Amino acid sequence: MRMPVCQGVHQGLTRTFHSFDKEGDHTATMLITNICSLPYQEVIDKSLLGELFHPKQFGDQVSTRYSIAHARVAAGQATLPHTLLRSSEVYYILQGEAMMHIGNETEPVSAGQLVYIPPGEVQFIENIGDCELIFLAIVDPAWRAEDEILGQPVSSSEDHDPFMTEAIREAKLGLSEGGIPIGSVLVRNGEIIGRGHNRRVQEGDPMIHAEIDCLQSAGRIGSYKDCTLYSTLMPCHLCAGAVVQFQIPEVVVGESVTFEGAAVFMRSHGVRVVDLNHQDCISLMNQFIKENPQLWNEDIGTL
Repeated sequence: MRMPVCQGVHQGLTRTFHSFDKEGDHTATMLITNICSLPYQEVIDKSLLGELFHPKQFGDQVSTRYSIAHARVAAGQATLPHTLLRSSEVYYILQGEAMMHIGNETEPVSAGQLVYIPPGEVQFIENIGDCELIFLAIVDPAWRAEDEILGQPVSSSEDHDPFMTEAIREAKLGLSEGGIPIGSVLVRNGEIIGRGHNRRVQEGDPMIHAEIDCLQSAGRIGSYKDCTLYSTLMPCHLCAGAVVQFQIPEVVVGESVTFEGAAVFMRSHGVRVVDLNHQDCISLMNQFIKENPQLWNEDIGTL
Protein backbone atom coordinates (compact mmCIF):
# COMPACT_ATOMS: atom_id res chain seq x y z
CA MET A 1 0.00 0.00 0.00
CA ARG A 2 1.27 3.52 -0.83
CA MET A 3 0.15 6.60 1.03
CA PRO A 4 1.11 10.05 -0.36
CA VAL A 5 2.02 12.64 2.27
CA CYS A 6 2.72 16.33 1.53
CA GLN A 7 6.16 17.58 2.54
CA GLY A 8 6.26 21.28 3.43
CA VAL A 9 9.90 22.20 2.87
CA HIS A 10 9.05 23.76 -0.51
CA GLN A 11 5.29 23.84 -0.21
CA GLY A 12 3.75 22.08 -3.20
CA LEU A 13 7.15 21.26 -4.74
CA THR A 14 8.08 18.05 -2.96
CA ARG A 15 5.84 15.04 -2.42
CA THR A 16 6.66 12.18 -0.09
CA PHE A 17 5.35 8.65 -0.62
CA HIS A 18 5.57 6.01 2.11
CA SER A 19 5.40 2.28 1.43
CA PHE A 20 4.10 -0.20 4.02
CA ASP A 21 4.04 -4.00 4.16
CA LYS A 22 0.99 -6.11 4.99
CA GLU A 23 1.61 -5.68 8.73
CA GLY A 24 1.58 -1.92 8.36
CA ASP A 25 5.31 -1.52 8.95
CA HIS A 26 7.07 1.24 7.03
CA THR A 27 9.40 -0.15 4.34
CA ALA A 28 10.48 2.71 2.07
CA THR A 29 10.18 6.41 1.31
CA MET A 30 10.06 8.05 -2.13
CA LEU A 31 10.61 11.79 -2.55
CA ILE A 32 9.61 13.61 -5.75
CA THR A 33 10.54 17.26 -6.34
CA ASN A 34 8.99 19.44 -9.05
CA ILE A 35 11.95 21.26 -10.58
CA CYS A 36 9.74 23.47 -12.79
CA SER A 37 8.41 25.41 -9.78
CA LEU A 38 11.67 25.54 -7.85
CA PRO A 39 12.46 28.92 -6.20
CA TYR A 40 15.88 30.33 -7.09
CA GLN A 41 18.13 32.77 -5.26
CA GLU A 42 21.49 34.36 -5.99
CA VAL A 43 24.12 32.66 -3.84
CA ILE A 44 27.66 33.52 -2.73
CA ASP A 45 29.26 32.71 -6.11
CA LYS A 46 26.61 34.83 -7.95
CA SER A 47 24.92 31.89 -9.68
CA LEU A 48 21.17 31.40 -9.42
CA LEU A 49 20.56 28.31 -7.34
CA GLY A 50 17.53 26.22 -6.52
CA GLU A 51 17.92 23.59 -3.80
CA LEU A 52 16.54 20.35 -5.18
CA PHE A 53 17.53 18.02 -2.39
CA HIS A 54 19.28 18.39 0.95
CA PRO A 55 19.10 15.76 3.72
CA LYS A 56 18.44 18.46 6.33
CA GLN A 57 15.07 19.08 4.64
CA PHE A 58 13.75 15.64 5.44
CA GLY A 59 15.15 14.78 8.88
CA ASP A 60 15.24 11.05 9.52
CA GLN A 61 13.30 10.23 6.34
CA VAL A 62 16.58 10.02 4.39
CA SER A 63 20.09 8.89 5.29
CA THR A 64 22.11 10.24 2.35
CA ARG A 65 25.26 12.38 2.67
CA TYR A 66 24.92 14.42 -0.52
CA SER A 67 22.90 17.46 -1.60
CA ILE A 68 21.73 18.42 -5.10
CA ALA A 69 21.08 21.90 -6.46
CA HIS A 70 19.88 23.19 -9.84
CA ALA A 71 22.17 26.02 -10.99
CA ARG A 72 21.86 28.68 -13.69
CA VAL A 73 24.35 31.17 -15.12
CA ALA A 74 23.30 33.76 -17.70
CA ALA A 75 24.99 33.97 -21.11
CA GLY A 76 28.26 35.89 -20.92
CA GLN A 77 28.42 35.63 -17.12
CA ALA A 78 30.64 33.62 -14.76
CA THR A 79 30.43 32.53 -11.17
CA LEU A 80 32.87 34.04 -8.68
CA PRO A 81 35.93 31.99 -7.74
CA HIS A 82 35.03 29.99 -4.63
CA THR A 83 36.13 26.94 -2.68
CA LEU A 84 34.36 24.14 -0.85
CA LEU A 85 36.78 23.34 1.95
CA ARG A 86 35.69 19.83 2.96
CA SER A 87 33.18 18.66 0.37
CA SER A 88 33.72 17.43 -3.15
CA GLU A 89 31.38 18.63 -5.88
CA VAL A 90 30.15 17.27 -9.20
CA TYR A 91 28.68 19.44 -11.96
CA TYR A 92 26.48 17.73 -14.52
CA ILE A 93 25.89 20.09 -17.46
CA LEU A 94 22.27 20.03 -18.64
CA GLN A 95 22.34 22.92 -21.12
CA GLY A 96 24.85 25.28 -22.66
CA GLU A 97 28.59 25.60 -23.15
CA ALA A 98 31.05 26.70 -20.50
CA MET A 99 34.68 27.04 -19.54
CA MET A 100 35.40 25.20 -16.28
CA HIS A 101 38.19 26.56 -14.09
CA ILE A 102 39.56 24.35 -11.26
CA GLY A 103 42.81 25.41 -9.62
CA ASN A 104 45.23 26.10 -12.49
CA GLU A 105 43.30 23.98 -14.99
CA THR A 106 40.79 25.24 -17.56
CA GLU A 107 38.69 23.03 -19.84
CA PRO A 108 35.62 23.57 -22.07
CA VAL A 109 32.50 21.64 -21.04
CA SER A 110 29.06 21.25 -22.59
CA ALA A 111 25.69 19.55 -22.15
CA GLY A 112 25.97 15.88 -21.19
CA GLN A 113 29.39 16.23 -19.55
CA LEU A 114 30.26 15.77 -15.88
CA VAL A 115 32.95 17.64 -13.93
CA TYR A 116 34.45 16.49 -10.60
CA ILE A 117 35.79 19.20 -8.27
CA PRO A 118 37.89 17.97 -5.32
CA PRO A 119 37.60 19.60 -1.89
CA GLY A 120 39.87 22.55 -1.20
CA GLU A 121 40.22 23.60 -4.86
CA VAL A 122 39.23 27.06 -6.02
CA GLN A 123 36.75 26.87 -8.90
CA PHE A 124 34.45 28.89 -11.11
CA ILE A 125 32.46 28.26 -14.29
CA GLU A 126 32.14 30.70 -17.20
CA ASN A 127 29.18 30.64 -19.60
CA ILE A 128 30.68 31.00 -23.10
CA GLY A 129 27.54 30.06 -25.01
CA ASP A 130 24.60 32.02 -26.37
CA CYS A 131 21.99 30.56 -24.00
CA GLU A 132 21.62 30.16 -20.27
CA LEU A 133 24.01 27.64 -18.72
CA ILE A 134 22.13 25.08 -16.59
CA PHE A 135 23.69 22.33 -14.51
CA LEU A 136 23.22 20.14 -11.46
CA ALA A 137 25.58 20.70 -8.53
CA ILE A 138 25.97 17.59 -6.38
CA VAL A 139 27.89 18.11 -3.13
CA ASP A 140 29.21 15.34 -0.86
CA PRO A 141 29.09 15.65 2.11
CA ALA A 142 26.02 17.86 1.79
CA TRP A 143 26.58 21.59 1.26
CA ARG A 144 27.00 23.77 4.36
CA ALA A 145 27.42 27.55 4.40
CA GLU A 146 30.46 27.41 6.68
CA ASP A 147 32.22 25.05 4.24
CA GLU A 148 32.22 27.55 1.34
CA ILE A 149 34.46 30.59 0.96
CA LEU A 150 35.00 33.09 -1.82
CA GLY A 151 38.43 32.87 -3.36
CA GLN A 152 40.84 30.17 -2.30
CA PRO A 153 42.50 28.88 0.86
CA VAL A 154 45.69 30.63 1.93
CA SER A 155 48.43 29.70 -0.52
CA SER A 156 51.58 28.07 0.75
CA SER A 157 53.57 30.80 -1.00
CA GLU A 158 51.97 33.53 1.07
CA ASP A 159 53.20 34.25 4.60
CA HIS A 160 50.11 35.94 5.99
CA ASP A 161 50.75 35.35 9.68
CA PRO A 162 54.19 34.96 11.30
CA PHE A 163 52.64 33.30 14.37
CA MET A 164 51.04 30.58 12.22
CA THR A 165 54.43 30.14 10.58
CA GLU A 166 55.87 29.41 14.04
CA ALA A 167 53.04 26.98 14.79
CA ILE A 168 53.84 25.17 11.53
CA ARG A 169 57.49 25.07 12.57
CA GLU A 170 56.41 23.32 15.79
CA ALA A 171 54.28 20.87 13.80
CA LYS A 172 57.21 19.95 11.56
CA LEU A 173 59.43 19.54 14.63
CA GLY A 174 56.95 17.06 16.04
CA LEU A 175 56.91 15.17 12.75
CA SER A 176 60.70 14.98 12.73
CA GLU A 177 60.53 13.38 16.20
CA GLY A 178 58.19 10.68 14.90
CA GLY A 179 55.05 12.34 16.22
CA ILE A 180 51.85 13.81 14.83
CA PRO A 181 52.45 17.11 12.97
CA ILE A 182 50.32 19.55 14.95
CA GLY A 183 51.90 22.69 16.40
CA SER A 184 50.74 25.56 18.57
CA VAL A 185 51.93 28.91 19.93
CA LEU A 186 50.43 31.26 22.53
CA VAL A 187 50.69 34.97 21.75
CA ARG A 188 50.33 37.99 24.05
CA ASN A 189 50.88 41.59 22.97
CA GLY A 190 52.52 40.50 19.70
CA GLU A 191 55.00 38.13 21.37
CA ILE A 192 55.08 34.36 21.62
CA ILE A 193 54.99 33.35 25.28
CA GLY A 194 54.45 29.62 24.83
CA ARG A 195 54.96 27.01 22.15
CA GLY A 196 54.48 23.28 21.77
CA HIS A 197 53.59 20.37 19.52
CA ASN A 198 51.75 17.08 19.77
CA ARG A 199 54.00 14.72 21.77
CA ARG A 200 51.59 11.84 22.46
CA VAL A 201 53.79 9.39 20.57
CA GLN A 202 57.14 10.70 21.77
CA GLU A 203 56.19 10.73 25.46
CA GLY A 204 53.64 7.90 25.44
CA ASP A 205 51.17 10.31 27.03
CA PRO A 206 47.70 10.60 25.45
CA MET A 207 47.15 14.04 27.02
CA ILE A 208 50.04 15.91 25.39
CA HIS A 209 48.19 17.48 22.48
CA ALA A 210 49.86 20.45 20.80
CA GLU A 211 47.71 23.10 22.48
CA ILE A 212 48.14 21.49 25.92
CA ASP A 213 51.91 21.30 25.40
CA CYS A 214 51.89 24.97 24.40
CA LEU A 215 49.93 26.08 27.48
CA GLN A 216 52.19 24.03 29.76
CA SER A 217 55.21 25.66 28.13
CA ALA A 218 53.82 29.13 28.90
CA GLY A 219 53.42 28.22 32.56
CA ARG A 220 51.27 30.14 35.02
CA ILE A 221 50.60 33.53 33.45
CA GLY A 222 47.53 34.63 35.40
CA SER A 223 44.83 35.88 33.05
CA TYR A 224 44.67 34.71 29.43
CA LYS A 225 42.17 37.39 28.40
CA ASP A 226 44.70 39.25 26.25
CA CYS A 227 46.08 36.11 24.57
CA THR A 228 45.55 34.39 21.23
CA LEU A 229 46.16 30.68 20.80
CA TYR A 230 47.43 29.54 17.40
CA SER A 231 47.17 25.93 16.26
CA THR A 232 47.88 24.34 12.88
CA LEU A 233 44.72 22.21 13.25
CA MET A 234 41.27 22.93 14.67
CA PRO A 235 41.45 21.96 18.37
CA CYS A 236 39.67 18.83 19.54
CA HIS A 237 37.23 18.96 22.45
CA LEU A 238 40.03 18.22 24.94
CA CYS A 239 42.01 21.29 23.88
CA ALA A 240 38.90 23.38 23.28
CA GLY A 241 37.95 22.64 26.89
CA ALA A 242 41.22 24.19 28.03
CA VAL A 243 40.54 27.25 25.85
CA VAL A 244 37.12 27.72 27.44
CA GLN A 245 38.38 26.94 30.96
CA PHE A 246 41.13 29.59 30.78
CA GLN A 247 38.88 32.05 28.91
CA ILE A 248 41.24 32.48 25.97
CA PRO A 249 39.26 34.90 23.79
CA GLU A 250 40.66 34.02 20.36
CA VAL A 251 41.90 30.90 18.60
CA VAL A 252 43.50 31.06 15.14
CA VAL A 253 43.73 27.72 13.35
CA GLY A 254 45.58 26.68 10.24
CA GLU A 255 42.83 24.44 8.94
CA SER A 256 39.79 22.31 9.71
CA VAL A 257 39.61 20.44 6.39
CA THR A 258 41.24 17.25 7.70
CA PHE A 259 39.60 17.45 11.15
CA GLU A 260 36.48 19.42 11.96
CA GLY A 261 37.32 19.69 15.64
CA ALA A 262 35.42 21.68 18.25
CA ALA A 263 34.85 25.04 16.54
CA VAL A 264 31.14 24.98 17.32
CA PHE A 265 31.81 24.27 21.00
CA MET A 266 34.30 27.12 21.32
CA ARG A 267 32.11 29.62 19.50
CA SER A 268 29.15 28.65 21.67
CA HIS A 269 31.25 29.77 24.65
CA GLY A 270 32.12 33.14 23.10
CA VAL A 271 35.54 32.25 21.69
CA ARG A 272 36.43 33.95 18.40
CA VAL A 273 37.64 31.18 16.06
CA VAL A 274 39.53 32.21 12.91
CA ASP A 275 40.14 29.48 10.31
CA LEU A 276 42.91 30.43 7.86
CA ASN A 277 42.40 27.41 5.58
CA HIS A 278 46.18 27.39 5.20
CA GLN A 279 47.31 25.12 2.38
CA ASP A 280 50.59 24.20 4.11
CA CYS A 281 48.66 22.95 7.13
CA ILE A 282 46.17 21.04 4.97
CA SER A 283 48.95 19.39 2.93
CA LEU A 284 50.95 18.49 6.03
CA MET A 285 48.02 16.70 7.67
CA ASN A 286 46.75 15.07 4.47
CA GLN A 287 50.15 13.49 3.86
CA PHE A 288 50.47 12.33 7.47
CA ILE A 289 46.98 10.81 7.57
CA LYS A 290 47.61 9.01 4.27
CA GLU A 291 50.83 7.47 5.59
CA ASN A 292 49.70 6.86 9.21
CA PRO A 293 45.93 6.18 9.25
CA GLN A 294 45.96 4.00 12.37
CA LEU A 295 48.03 6.47 14.41
CA TRP A 296 45.76 9.31 13.32
CA ASN A 297 42.61 7.39 14.23
CA GLU A 298 44.13 6.70 17.64
CA ASP A 299 44.83 10.41 18.13
CA ILE A 300 41.24 11.46 17.37
CA GLY A 301 39.70 8.55 19.28
CA THR A 302 38.10 6.66 16.38
CA LEU A 303 39.92 3.31 16.57
